[in-house]
Amino acid sequence: ELHDWLNVVIMAGITEEIVFRGFILRKLMCSYRFWLANIITAFLFLSIHFPIWFFKGLFQFPAILTTMITIFLLGLLFGWIYKRSGSLWPSIILHAMYNLLVIVLY
Repeated sequence: ELHDWLNVVIMAGITEEIVFRGFILRKLMCSYRFWLANIITAFLFLSIHFPIWFFKGLFQFPAILTTMITIFLLGLLFGWIYKRSGSLWPSIILHAMYNLLVIVLY
């Protein structure tokens, strides 16, 4: 459905990047070195996906471990791209593209 597609692909990418990289990572970098701040942010980013996985019945070991590692690594990548580019837009676009791939392939 178009509404679901827009919500997951566009809105999730924008809102999650604003919250996690634009706010949390930026604030943590005031007190910590980039990589520590990025690791903390990536764990927080991973944690917000837990309720979705529980709700959809996807939180089953060991299969969920691959998904958890993927989301954590994506969080690190999005943070690194944000830091390197100095802008949220590249990480927003990459996040939206990843979400689109997940919808199309699954």
